[in-house]
Amino acid sequence: MALTVEEATRIVQFCLAGDGWGKASAADDASVIQLMIDGTQRARPFEFRADSFEAALLSAVEAGVLKGDAVEKQIAFLQRTSPRPGRGAAEAPRFHEAAAAVSALIHEIQRERGVSSLYAASGGRLFQRELALQWRSTERRRTELAALRDRCDGRFAPAAAGRLTAADEALAEVMAARAAIQALKVRPPELIDAYSDVNRTYLQAVDALLPTVTEPAQRATALAWIALLNAKEKTGVERAQLVAAFERDRYADGQYQAVLGLVAARDSYLHLFSDAAPPPARDLLHEQLASEASGAVRRMEEIALARRRGRFGVDPTDWFTAASAQIDGLAALETAVQTSLAAPRL
Repeated sequence: MALTVEEATRIVQFCLAGDGWGKASAADDASVIQLMIDGTQRARPFEFRADSFEAALLSAVEAGVLKGDAVEKQIAFLQRTSPRPGRGAAEAPRFHEAAAAVSALIHEIQRERGVSSLYAASGGRLFQRELALQWRSTERRRTELAALRDRCDGRFAPAAAGRLTAADEALAEVMAARAAIQALKVRPPELIDAYSDVNRTYLQAVDALLPTVTEPAQRATALAWIALLNAKEKTGVERAQLVAAFERDRYADGQYQAVLGLVAARDSYLHLFSDAAPPPARDLLHEQLASEASGAVRRMEEIALARRRGRFGVDPTDWFTAASAQIDGLAALETAVQTSLAAPRL
């Protein structure tokens, strides 16, 4: 079986399992495997060319960049699961299953954005170790989403599949820039925008999955989940913006207005969630908003919004911790929504 570009890319991503980034491509009548391996000091690039992706993968194995047994197992898996005459079509994923996989990846991208922002704003003084650890967490979730798409054998709704592919490609570009981020060659505003563009496209993919929900009651719950995902993303961007501002003890140009807009947008999405969510999830939201973490976030937000010229006196790591706890609390709300959608209807 000749591997396709998509299949070879997924093999590479699975085999790296958080230790780097890679993709397959076709160029000048050659099959190309490009890899970026995370090292203790810096990422190392590799490129392998051959007449087929199987041969290019073998070259990567022979060079000691990929593990041979992992590559062999993935090729064997694709051979077993690829469509063949007489085999029934794979089942399309249900909304709650697909949305949960996309959301889990978005969550890690959100955290990577925040960690990268503080690392860059501090000139590499803070979160150096957390940066490399977060790369692995993001890659694990990316691999899980790719595995779901493999299992469903292309049965995602076409519009959603197109947005997922676009988001995957955008994420690959950001991951390829990790070495530049680590080398402090990317400024916080630029990296925040890059990560946010990736998440925006993944959220569009979740929007495109909504037509798969046909029952009116479930549709309202699915809409609530989408509102919650957007509220969580606005909170994540705010975390990244303010962690950089608190580290510098001042706003960058246009940053104050951006934070104002993020706070307003988050509150609007949470209001939409409260209107559409099932009662148990709505009650959990009220508990989250009354939590210690949310209170700490509000206090630091008030300082940030009251001191437009800076001089906040807020430890950026304290803000990161409180904002992360609030985001994790919003993520916990998803469990209640997902459970409601997954429950069988009588």
